[in-house]
Formats: sequence, structure tokens, C-alpha cells
Amino acid sequence: MKLLSTLCVASLLVVGCNATELDRDPGDGFLNHNRPAGRLEGSIVYDGPPPSVDAQGVPLGRVVLLLFRADNLPPPQGFATSAVSVQTVPASVLFANVTAGANGVRATAPFMFPNIVDAGHYQLRAFYSNRPEDRGFHPVYGVRASPQRGDVGGGAVVNPAASPPVFNTLTVGDLQSNGAVTMPLEGAVVRGVTVFLGAPIVEDRPAFHTPSNMVQAFTGRPLEAPPQRPAERPTWARRTGFNLPPAEALILASNVASGDAATFLGALPALTLQAGLQGSETQAAVQAGVTFSGPLSFSMGVPYRPVHPTLFLPPASPGAAAQRFPWVFPLVLLVKLHDPTPDEAEVLAAPTLDPTRVSRVVASLNRPESNPPVVIFGSVVPERLSDFAGLVRPPPAPPVVTDRTRVLFPPMAFEIRGANPERDWRALVPRLPAPLAAALQGALPPGSRCLSNGLPEGRYGLTVVTARGATWSVPNELAPSALLPGAATAAASQGAVVRIERSDAPAGTECPPGLQPE
Repeated sequence: MKLLSTLCVASLLVVGCNATELDRDPGDGFLNHNRPAGRLEGSIVYDGPPPSVDAQGVPLGRVVLLLFRADNLPPPQGFATSAVSVQTVPASVLFANVTAGANGVRATAPFMFPNIVDAGHYQLRAFYSNRPEDRGFHPVYGVRASPQRGDVGGGAVVNPAASPPVFNTLTVGDLQSNGAVTMPLEGAVVRGVTVFLGAPIVEDRPAFHTPSNMVQAFTGRPLEAPPQRPAERPTWARRTGFNLPPAEALILASNVASGDAATFLGALPALTLQAGLQGSETQAAVQAGVTFSGPLSFSMGVPYRPVHPTLFLPPASPGAAAQRFPWVFPLVLLVKLHDPTPDEAEVLAAPTLDPTRVSRVVASLNRPESNPPVVIFGSVVPERLSDFAGLVRPPPAPPVVTDRTRVLFPPMAFEIRGANPERDWRALVPRLPAPLAAALQGALPPGSRCLSNGLPEGRYGLTVVTARGATWSVPNELAPSALLPGAATAAASQGAVVRIERSDAPAGTECPPGLQPE
């Protein structure tokens, strides 16, 4: 899952030889701020379409290098909401010397990825952003922080010809006998890393909106107007994320209003997603540097995993196995958004608002929480679940292409603490009808919890992930901002936020065996 990102871009640095004397004593806290760090060194190898050039023939765009922890990968392999760090190389450097290549042109350039503070195992993803900087990759602008159609993808892979790609695991630091990785006091250098770029991006990002006349089992509610009293603004911010009407909050109850297993599936909240932006909002996207090649659609049915983590039919009889549904693309996730910290709340409650500081807080509020991320996994479904088999399209069967899709949200959230769902995810389960609760016995990872209040309350963003790893999320930067009037972009549908509100568990529900209600 792309998901919404906060990325910091640093220039391609060259470490000098005459540095200040280093303080490498961890006992005194590295008083000279010279904490040891690691870096990657190697070459970028490009074999793909010729780059775009400006009127003077200078290549446009840049190569974007994204570092991810191997246990916290981006969609579709994982649910990382941001890269650990980002570096860029100008296209003019990569394409300074080009030759004919198998797929167009071939070019190489050295790279260095410095300032990796934490020892560990990493993967390096990359793409060539084949656009001028005002319309290409932007590190902190979520609607432009991922590859677009026409870019060329890749990374540090085992075999550049393999499909799907297998990325190398790069160990930064010293591997200990117990499996831990530590950073030596002199730092660590991983040399000989080759980044291959040669996979053209052939699809648009899955931009979408939730048409108000198609919302099912969610209550659409215009967002509240901002309060006049400064002291009330932090509370308002937690509820709205600073989106102005006519953007909507889509309200979801924390418990499913059914204590009967036979009717439970029909009571699950559902939402209809429409591909693209509505009406004149496309122009707002163009003004923000976001472009699409034409009418957008969803490619549905490519399998992701054999079974969905939470979607299953009640057992036909006591003791019988529950019928599990496969998990297919596009993945649709509800991701809990950030609540203001005390410092951010102070900025919001100030009698005189500082536009720059408020802008940073607004951006922070509409990004995913990270300690740990809380995710609810939706499932794209046909209008009738009995037609589900026709939706699943294993390759080489072509996917189902549609401009509208229906998504069910089973009532289980997960805290994502690593890449292994059987070990690193913690389920947050509401009270359920007895047959459904019993069907979860032994199926939940260690550390799972049963919450009497149901799913965790708060604001959630909605993210769609395609089979190729392209993402789109709302709310995003195209939304109108309540405290930033006169913004150049204003797409109300991109300000929609899902809000889970407290509701009581129905009578007759219970926790899965082995879990006590909290």
C-alpha cells in the first residue's frame, strides 16, 4: 500500500577528508553530534526509453532512490507509509553519456546514499521521474511522491530480468551472532550496490473519490466549521484534519450493529469508490502538477494472498470451518491518521496563527500514525458475494477493468509492527457474534486484543494500492485547507476522511476464545 508519505530529500553528498574530530563515545551521547552512520555506494544502470529533454536538450527529471527497512516495505509487499530516507540524482548526471540499449538507451552513473543512522537490513527502491521538477516527483507532496505513468522503475534487484522483481537485502552495520545488526563506531559502508532502472510505469496512479450518492453503510456528514475560540481548535483538528466543507467526514461505527452471525456479513460497512476526480477537480490536480493520461479505472481481481485477513463467511454449522475469501487487488486500506502532539496542539490553539507553522501541522494531521500504524483491510467485492469466484483473475487472465468498485470493511484492525503477519501484526478485534468469534480461535497472531469499544476511534485515511504498487490516498494535498485560504488547489472530494466513532457492542456478542475484553 501508496500509501501518503513524509520524505526528506538531501543532496547527493560527498564526504570530505578534513572533517571535524569525531566524538564516537556513546556513553556521553555523541556530544559533537557525530553519531556513526552508514552509507551505500555503487552505480545506477539505466536501460529504458530515452529521457525527456528541455528546449536546450538537457535531460529533465531525476532519479529517486528510496531506502526502506527490509521488515517494513512499501506496497504491495508491505504497508510502509514512508521511506526511511530519500536521495536524488539529477537526470543530467545520469544521462551525461548514453549509448544504445536493448530497450532504448543505456546510461550509468555513480551514486552514494549517506547518513543511514540506524544499523539494519534494508532494500533500495528507485525510479526515474521523467518530468520537469514542477510536475515530477516531490518528496513531501503525497500526490506527487510516487512514480507516475511514463516514469521508469527499478531498484537494487537480484536479477534485472526477473518479473516480479526480487530486491537485494542490504545489511548496513555488523551482523552479530544473535542476528542483531549493530553500527560500528567508525560507521559502515556497503559498496558495489547496483541499482537497475528499466521497468517503465505503464499505468496511472489509482486516483479516486467517494461519490456522495453512492456511499453505502457510511454516514456522510459535512465537516464542522472551524471554531472561533482558539482553545477549541485542537479538538476540532482531531476530528476534521482541517478540511473545509463541502469535504465530508464518512462516519463509521466502531462496532457492527448485528449480534446475529447470519446477518452479520450484510451489516458490514461498504463504500463505493469512483475512479478519477469529480468534475472540475481535475483542473485543480493539473494546477498542482498532477497529470493523468486519460479516463481512470480500477484493474480488479489479481490475487494478492490466498485468503483475506478478516473477510470470511460464518461457519455453516458449529465446529465447521469458516469460508475464507481470497484477497485481490486493488487493496483498499483504512489507515489511522496522526493526532496532534502537545506541541502541534499549542500551534493550533495560538491566538495568532502562524501560517507556516499551521501548514506543517495540517500536513502532519493528514498523514498516517506511525507508532505503530493501525490499518483496517477492506476487500473489493462483487455486488453479490456469490459472484466472488468470477472476480478472482490469476495471471495470465486479464483483470476486470471498471471505473467503480465496491469495498467491504470487516471489523478488525491491525497494529503493523513488522513484515510478518503471523508474528508482527496485532489484531484489534471488537466483540463478535459467537460463531464468528469461535471461528477466530487460533487464527489471531500473538498479542491480539479484544476491545469492548470496538475499532479504535479517530480519523482514518483511505488508500488504494494496485498490483504494481501504485497508490492514491485521501485526504491529500488537493483538498481545501480550513486555515490556508486562497490555496491554488481545491478539490473537495480529496478532503474526505473516514471517522470511526464510538458505538456499543450489540447484545449476544463476545470476544474470540482466549482474549479478554478490554
